[in-house]
Amino acid sequence: MLISASFDAGAGFVVWDERGGWDPDIKVPKFKMPPGATDCHVHIYGPSSRFPFLKERLHRAYEAPKEMLRAIHSKLGVERSVVVHGVTHGANLSVTLDALFTSGGRYRAIMPVDHTVTNQRLEELSASGVRGVRFNFMPRLGGPPDRDTLLRMAERIAPLGWHVLVHMDADDILVHCDTLRALKAPILFDHLLRLDPARGTNQEPFKRLVAFLNEGQAWVKLAALEKFSHEQYPFRDICGIAAALVDAAPDRVVWGTDWPHPDVVPGPTNDGDLVDLIPSYASTAALQQKLLVENPAQLYGF
Repeated sequence: MLISASFDAGAGFVVWDERGGWDPDIKVPKFKMPPGATDCHVHIYGPSSRFPFLKERLHRAYEAPKEMLRAIHSKLGVERSVVVHGVTHGANLSVTLDALFTSGGRYRAIMPVDHTVTNQRLEELSASGVRGVRFNFMPRLGGPPDRDTLLRMAERIAPLGWHVLVHMDADDILVHCDTLRALKAPILFDHLLRLDPARGTNQEPFKRLVAFLNEGQAWVKLAALEKFSHEQYPFRDICGIAAALVDAAPDRVVWGTDWPHPDVVPGPTNDGDLVDLIPSYASTAALQQKLLVENPAQLYGF
């Protein structure tokens, strides 16, 4: 069943049920974003009347169109954004391409593409603002990709200045370490590598992640913190992990909200609250500038 949504450009956002979603009362955060601040992880869903959802993905289908995203970002002080094409729309990329075409150059995108894509199509997508390919290693999303396919795709996209967005569980970095090191394109580890904050910074996946970052070919995205915390807001446990990553590799971190927060339970998530957490793990203006402006500009070509 679709989650119902209502939208008012001034204030009204209602997209939430027991499965998650975002808070209808979007707060204006106390933390002031620097000019050029970039939200590096959002999804755009629908409107389904124009961009239909896959029938098999209706269980996580939100009416969360680009107009809602723009209004929310206006409240948050976000000027740029990276749209990660969601599984809700499958291989039909039109919803994300539409957002790119109408963004005035303020959006970039990450797409799913398979090995049959032509080089001409990759170049067309790059000209539209696509900057990477996402691979889901999660069993519920299809499991790890074929190793040769992954290596070949990385080799093909590297000349375009793209990167490989890797969505995996923390321990997967140990299992697939050799494959990841063999990739010819930069790697962006999604969602803090889904690190469990209860295991702390001495856990082997954290150490391996930091090693990748310090080698200069990888990045990590501080997004969806609320998904991995074992605590209530302000999520001190996962913010501690985020702070350790910022301290370890301040030039290799980017930030995102994960709007509209699919699969977050219990919800809802208030994006204004998430923005107000930024100083807890990027404590100085210089670190905030790197996290929110400089690093995204380098990685996504803003």
